[in-house]
Amino acid sequence: MFIVKLIPSSVLSRQARKPSGLIGRYLMTKIFNAGNADLNSFVKETLNVQRNDRVLEIGFGPGKLINEMAALTTEGFVEGIDFSREMVKEASKENSQFITEGRVKLHSGDCRNLPFDDSSFDKLCSINTLYFWKESEEYFLEMFRVVKPGGMVVIGFRDKEQMSRLDLDQNVFNNYTKDDVIRLLSSAGFSGSEILHKEGKPFLSYCAVGYKA
Repeated sequence: MFIVKLIPSSVLSRQARKPSGLIGRYLMTKIFNAGNADLNSFVKETLNVQRNDRVLEIGFGPGKLINEMAALTTEGFVEGIDFSREMVKEASKENSQFITEGRVKLHSGDCRNLPFDDSSFDKLCSINTLYFWKESEEYFLEMFRVVKPGGMVVIGFRDKEQMSRLDLDQNVFNNYTKDDVIRLLSSAGFSGSEILHKEGKPFLSYCAVGYKA
């Protein structure tokens, strides 16, 4: 998109973290939907969502993946949390039918303190949000808390090498190696942690997977 070239990288980086205003609602929605398509697909495939699963997405953005998972959880439930009011609005429109049917619930809030009881979800995912988590250990501990025993977490991300090729504001983005993400999962209590990869655009897509014993 030509207009993207006219916006300073510092502004785009802040918008990627927390979309706001017209840029956030319209431009970032288009960027997220196009740029995250391959990674969203890989995360959904890795989660292997079943019809009776309770699933949580952290940082759901425009809500495309929420919609796709809700179509599969015909006897379950999908929830999401995002701290951007613009993304909550966009995702609410995208998922209006499922919300009306009581199969999707979207929350506005900080993912560091999840508004859910312990052991609430069978599966949890988050895509391209890891870079924005200051004190990321706290986020992983919260994810571990709300996942049920026997449940799983899938983190879709680009690694440090990939992110270093992009024109991003390093005051906004915190980049992680694959080993860093494994350590975060393991330190939070997840077991069997591994990194899966799949060909995608513009990079390989990575999924970090962990299980709550």
